[in-house]
Amino acid sequence: MAKILLLANLNCDHVLLLNEPLTAGSRLLYRDQGRRLGGGGANTGVGLLWAGHQVSIAARVGNDDTGDWLRQQAAELGLDITHVEQFDGETGELLVLVDSLGERTILRQHRRPALPGGLPMEPVDCLYVNHDGGEAGAYMAQMAEHSLVVSQYPKGGRWSRPCQVMIASAADLARQQDLFSHARELAGERLQWLVVTHGEQGAEAFSAEQHIRVPARPVSVVDATGAGDAFAGGLIHGLVAGLPMSATLIQAGQWAAYTLSCSSSIPSEQLKSYLRRSG
Repeated sequence: MAKILLLANLNCDHVLLLNEPLTAGSRLLYRDQGRRLGGGGANTGVGLLWAGHQVSIAARVGNDDTGDWLRQQAAELGLDITHVEQFDGETGELLVLVDSLGERTILRQHRRPALPGGLPMEPVDCLYVNHDGGEAGAYMAQMAEHSLVVSQYPKGGRWSRPCQVMIASAADLARQQDLFSHARELAGERLQWLVVTHGEQGAEAFSAEQHIRVPARPVSVVDATGAGDAFAGGLIHGLVAGLPMSATLIQAGQWAAYTLSCSSSIPSEQLKSYLRRSG
């Protein structure tokens, strides 16, 4: 069992199912699916819990009924919410529009990213960062001195992200030529791997010496919400288990596929069953 800290959001996802693909100027019918627990903290953390790890969330939620509900939901799942801070203000909801093809569009109210106070400094087996803004860089650099740090690519490539492993979508890097060198500019000399996801085309990983690519597992997409977060969970699970990168990418793709095939943000019961069979 690994000790894993996730610097990632807990979100209240309000889901609307659309009857057609979302296009500009269209008039669509929808079904209101109500709210559900989401965000990178929950979507990545639940699978890691099911894989047998100790998972803590560092996040901020409002000091309101929604914030209380998010904390309760996360705690009931088994996530450690010691470092989930409540601020004075409204938590707000994310509107998640899921179209007839399972693709999702997320509408979020603007809020300035801010780190929770009192972030833990003791070593962990893995710190995972899925957090906007530049403030996380200094904390990551300190943690990378003694812990594995895995980070999502910073939005627009604007912020330093000291880490050993960086995850990015191919769309994030569309304008870059030397992908690993670009990632190292953001992550520093400790960077060991850049992992790039290509959706239904699979994923690849780059190091200074290697390039590995694996195909995606075929799947009928129901809801794409949380698939990238589940991929990150599978990747972290493989890394802390000491699997080679090729096997780690396959593991991550499997986790993402189970999420794509279910109508939830957090991982599905199918992933739990798979982990029990393979554990």
